Amino acid sequence: MNIEEKNMSTFIKQIEESINEKSIKNKSFKPIEAFSIFKNECVYLVDFSQNKIIYKKGFKNVLGFQEDEITLDFLFNNIHPDDTDIVHRIIRATIIYCLEHPNNSANNVLSIRYRRKRKDGTYINILSHSTIYELDEKGRLSKGLAKLTDVSFMDTAKNINWNFKADNLNEIAFKQQVYKAYKNFFTDREIEIIIEINKGLTNKLIGKKLYISEYTVAAHRKNILKKSHCHSQNELILFCKGRGII
Repeated sequence: MNIEEKNMSTFIKQIEESINEKSIKNKSFKPIEAFSIFKNECVYLVDFSQNKIIYKKGFKNVLGFQEDEITLDFLFNNIHPDDTDIVHRIIRATIIYCLEHPNNSANNVLSIRYRRKRKDGTYINILSHSTIYELDEKGRLSKGLAKLTDVSFMDTAKNINWNFKADNLNEIAFKQQVYKAYKNFFTDREIEIIIEINKGLTNKLIGKKLYISEYTVAAHRKNILKKSHCHSQNELILFCKGRGII
């Protein structure tokens, strides 16, 4: 399976085809139904062997959408455009890891903080916690449980924060896989300048340090902002940190 697959629906369809549904003993929904959530939280359960959400609760309070409007495609497409690509890459890498390392998957936890769109058109910061709810007979991911929490009241940042925990995980290799598409996003010279921008240096000081003119630095800075679709220095730094560039 390929983390570079851009279409999440196609990717999940591949997951569905790889899971032996007959080998799965379905758990009861009672533990989830009894699970207490706050007004700023919602939960859903994905059955990867059927490629659909089989339980959902709390979406009206958090996102303003009725439960019957919540599908996998909705969840994949409801993410802020600036966050979509990297969030999809994180999800794909996590699912692939769970399938390819069945002996290490029982306690896996994925946490991501990103932006989702409410029905009124506004975006809120969501903290998502995902765990494995059920495994097939080979110990592979079959069903996944996720809880979304609206954290906008305490966190208005635009950058993406995430963390994946799994037994015996090589965190460096995993993050390299997630960030692979951004490895050559900027040139070496542009990255040098971004690193200095992150230190708060002016164009003149950056020029002196890199032995180029401040006008050349200014031109690079303009191209860097254009390439990343960022409108300020702060946005640029958040963009780069969120994608493992610096």
